[in-house]
Amino acid sequence: MKKQFVYLLFLCAVCLQACGNPVDPVALDLNPTDINRLIPFRGELNNGVRQLYPEEPYKTFWVENWTAPEQSIVWKVNTGSEDYLAAMLVSVNNLEDGEDVAVTLSNGTDSVICRIGTTGWQRCRFPRPLHFTKGTSELSLKISEPGKKADFNIYLYSLEVVKPETCKKLQAEAASLRSNTSWMADLPYGFFFHWNSKSMPKAGEPLPYEDAVNRFDAERFARTVNECGGKLVFFTTSWAEYYFPAPIQTIDSILPGRTTKRDLVADLSDALGKYGIRLILYYHVGHGDKEWWDKQYYTRNDAGDLFANVEKIVGEVSQRYGSRLAGLWMDDGIGYYPNGASFERIAKAAKSGNKDLAICFNSWILPKLTDFQDYYAGELGLSPESAGIDDPYLPLDGDGLFHGGPQDGLQATFSGTLEPGDWTHIYKDSIIGDPVLSIDELTQVVRESNRRKNLPMINVRIYQDGTISPKSEALLKELKRRAFQK
Repeated sequence: MKKQFVYLLFLCAVCLQACGNPVDPVALDLNPTDINRLIPFRGELNNGVRQLYPEEPYKTFWVENWTAPEQSIVWKVNTGSEDYLAAMLVSVNNLEDGEDVAVTLSNGTDSVICRIGTTGWQRCRFPRPLHFTKGTSELSLKISEPGKKADFNIYLYSLEVVKPETCKKLQAEAASLRSNTSWMADLPYGFFFHWNSKSMPKAGEPLPYEDAVNRFDAERFARTVNECGGKLVFFTTSWAEYYFPAPIQTIDSILPGRTTKRDLVADLSDALGKYGIRLILYYHVGHGDKEWWDKQYYTRNDAGDLFANVEKIVGEVSQRYGSRLAGLWMDDGIGYYPNGASFERIAKAAKSGNKDLAICFNSWILPKLTDFQDYYAGELGLSPESAGIDDPYLPLDGDGLFHGGPQDGLQATFSGTLEPGDWTHIYKDSIIGDPVLSIDELTQVVRESNRRKNLPMINVRIYQDGTISPKSEALLKELKRRAFQK
């Protein structure tokens, strides 16, 4: 019996060696055909690493207080016997000049080190693939060589792991979908208008949304934009509350009463087009609107309905307007990314009616979240720094694309508010405040951005009737004179 028992143990050992580790049904299954986004809250945060804003139900922020070798971030993952490339979306903070730090990624049988010598948000790629044995592995990140400063720390947004062949395939597909954005690089500046269901008149009660849409004077609006020198308009749709100023059937099928009979988008496109001004729509998934959000059936573990709806809506918008629409600006990428949205499918839907449609997913201060986009959202404010005066990846007299860095390959744009307060004029019985920049300051921002072909989008507050502040209008008319003078 003893010999038989020993022989059985030997057979078990041989089987385990051949088959790899046992599979944990609770662990995360790595998808060999896609980029796997390992979000820290899906793993274990050890020895004081903590999640920023853990109560946030939709958007995900980074983990912080990661400073020392005894701390770790660990995920349990199921894989085959495969190799995976890895990269971190990470911010290294407070390094000494010339110093670098080391982060080690290990799965128990193999490990690889990434050395980081630059501060700020970046995508840091590990230098070689990590080999996994079949079954469940504990994939851990540790700071193996920390910085020397007392206030050194690292923020981690995510760890991306992808098979090398899958990475090449996705990069090729993203490149094939890219739209030519050189026209954006050649514009001196454009305008962002947050006009929506929250917009207020100068005085009195606001009109119901559909009435406001019906009374919006598209011709007068386009004439104002032209007189102020804007050659591109970003116009909001579903900001704050989920309403869309056109009869989009997919939206009506989800929640009736959130669209309008008038197609203001088409009317704006036609009116602006008379002056050679292009139109890009801002789009938001509407997580702040409870009635709409309840219809998305969203949970942290199942966002499938939400992003299927996004694909259908942006697909219908693209097919409805075709070349009359120049692009989409999709907000809250930090909700798309951690909840499993397929950037590839959304990009394909967005371009289904116009292959040249330029799209972005707003990553805020983070590195770009996907290659399936064309331009950088650049929610940075109006300043020389936003214009790129200190950006080594946006050279003078270049092509307007970032060459290296966290937004590598994207067309450069940035936006900020011209007047104090919110992006939208949401203040009842209140006039729009005076511009926060002088004409000299705004001119400097535009000229510095133009030297780098970095497109500034000036957010101009707008009343519910579609008019802007006389003081802002006068300033922008002078900006036009300066920007276009020979």
